[in-house]
Amino acid sequence: MEGDMIGAFQAEYEEAMLNLEAEPRRPRRRREFIRRDRLGAHDRLYEDYFADDCNYPPSFFRRRGEAPIVNFMVNGHEYNYGYYLADGIYPSWPVFMKGVTLPQSEKHRLFTAAQSAWRKDVECAFGVLKARFNILAVSGRSYSRRTLGLIMRACVILHNMIIDDERDTNLENIYETVDSNVGPAIQNNAPPSLAARIQMDNEMRDSPMYTQLQHDLIEHVWANA
Repeated sequence: MEGDMIGAFQAEYEEAMLNLEAEPRRPRRRREFIRRDRLGAHDRLYEDYFADDCNYPPSFFRRRGEAPIVNFMVNGHEYNYGYYLADGIYPSWPVFMKGVTLPQSEKHRLFTAAQSAWRKDVECAFGVLKARFNILAVSGRSYSRRTLGLIMRACVILHNMIIDDERDTNLENIYETVDSNVGPAIQNNAPPSLAARIQMDNEMRDSPMYTQLQHDLIEHVWANA
């Protein structure tokens, strides 16, 4: 009886193997390759950053002197300082523009949503660089301001080089040129005196000015919604 069971198992096994061999094999998928114009990308990067007459010379990145002079008017009031979009942990100074805490009116809700969206765009861009380059994820207090600026510019350039290398698109026609209006003009004036610096510091910490600026921006966003 044991021999019959072994024989039946052997016959069933051989039949299963024959059926398996009779089934058509699935064709093997060929590996897909992304064709990158590496030579063209190298030429574009060289012309952009490293050629003698490059599109982005060192002066394009260098900013010397004091902070740029910013003058703008909103809701009928003139302001002489720029501001950074910040969240609630920053002080209420005119140089830090925050959203409205617990907004109640429709104007406040619209402004807070717009401020949060714009601020998160900046945070997302920095987060992409921080995730790619570990030097941005560690403390930078031991570096000088000049070194921090060089690190950030190097990371941005390297990020653009990686994008150029990995994107299968001709980017020659959409690059900004040196003549593009990329920001306010930098005025390299003489350093301000100590009294002027103290006055500027007091103005940047002026809470009533922050309240007025926030109100004007709320009205501006509401009027242009």
